[in-house]
Amino acid sequence: MIPIFKPHLYQESKDLAKQAIDAGDIAQGPNIELFEKEFASYCSREYGVTCSNGTTALYLAIKALNLPKGSQVILPSMTIVSCLTAIVENGLEPIFCDIDPITYNIDFTSLESKITSKTTGILIVNTYGLVVDTEKLLNLREKYPHIKVIEDASESHGASHKGVKAGTLGDISIFSFYTNKIVTTGEGGMILTNSVETYNKLLQLRNLNFIDRKKYIHSDIGFNFRLTNVQCAIGLGQLRNIDRTIKERKRVALEYNTYFSNTPAIQLPFEDENYNNVYWYYGILIKHNYAEVLTALTVNQIDYRHFFYPLHKQPFINSKENFKNSEYSFDSGILLPIFNNLTSQEIKLISKTILNAL
Repeated sequence: MIPIFKPHLYQESKDLAKQAIDAGDIAQGPNIELFEKEFASYCSREYGVTCSNGTTALYLAIKALNLPKGSQVILPSMTIVSCLTAIVENGLEPIFCDIDPITYNIDFTSLESKITSKTTGILIVNTYGLVVDTEKLLNLREKYPHIKVIEDASESHGASHKGVKAGTLGDISIFSFYTNKIVTTGEGGMILTNSVETYNKLLQLRNLNFIDRKKYIHSDIGFNFRLTNVQCAIGLGQLRNIDRTIKERKRVALEYNTYFSNTPAIQLPFEDENYNNVYWYYGILIKHNYAEVLTALTVNQIDYRHFFYPLHKQPFINSKENFKNSEYSFDSGILLPIFNNLTSQEIKLISKTILNAL
C-alpha cells in the first residue's frame, strides 16, 4: 500500500536523540528549552512552551486566556474535533461557522455573522497547509479588539500569507508535532505567545502548578502535559531541516498538479502569490464520480483520507445548522498521500488511478 504519510527523520534528529539517550536525559534535559526557543524564533514569537500533543496545547492555550465561563468561542465547523474539545473542556460554548470554498479556511463573513455580546474568543485554524487571510483577520481584530484570537497552526508549519507567517496571528498560537506534521516529534505540541505573563502561567499549568517540587506543594490544579527531552531532540533536527521538508512537499504537489490541472472535475489546492501553501496534505475536491474514485484508490492499495467531517454534523452534536461549504468539502474532498520520499512513479500511479475513475 502507498501510505497517506510516512515520517522522514533527518540524521540530525537521530543524532540528537541518541545523545540525549546516552546521557540519560530521556525525560528532562536541555533540548526542551532549546527547542522552545528555536521554534518560537522561527515563528517570530517571544516565547514557546512545549506540550504533550496539539490537543493539550489547545486546551492550555485557551485556559491561559482565562475567558469567562459560559462565554462563546467561534470556530470553523470543518476542522479536527480537538478544537471543539479544548473549548468545551474550558467551560466555554462553541459556536460554529462555515469555511471558504476555495481555501477551506474560515469564512470571515460567516464568522462575523456569529459574533454576539457573548463572544470572547475566535479559534482560527490554518487548514491543510494554508494560512488564513491575514488582512481580513487584522480588520476583524481592529473592529472587535476585546475578542481574543487563538490560532491553531498545527497544519501550517512554515506557511504564510502576504509574508505573515503561521504562528504569529493570534493572542496565542499552537502547533502540533504529530507524526504526520511537517515538523514532528512523534507526538507533541507547542504554544507560542509574546506575553511573559502568559508564558509563565503556561509553564506552571503544564507542570502540575508546582511551588515546591521536593515537598510536592502546588499552587492550584495543574496538568502533566510535558514533552520529553528525547522528543525535543527529534524536533530540533526536524525544525533545522524544515525548508527541506517544505521543498519536498511542494515538489509532490507540483507533480500532482501536472496531472490534475486540466481536469475540470477536480478542484486543486489553492496557492497564489499571496498564499504560501506548505501542503500539509494535498487536498482535492472531486466534482463527480466521487464514490468511483474512492473505490479505485482502495482497489489499487492507495491510502487516503476524507476532509474533516463537519463538527456540527458529528453524531454527538447533530446540529440542524447548515454550513454548505463545510458539508460539500466533506462530501467531495480527498486528501492524497504526500511525504518526502513519495516517488514520481507513485504520484503517477495515484494520479492515473483517479483520472481513470473519472
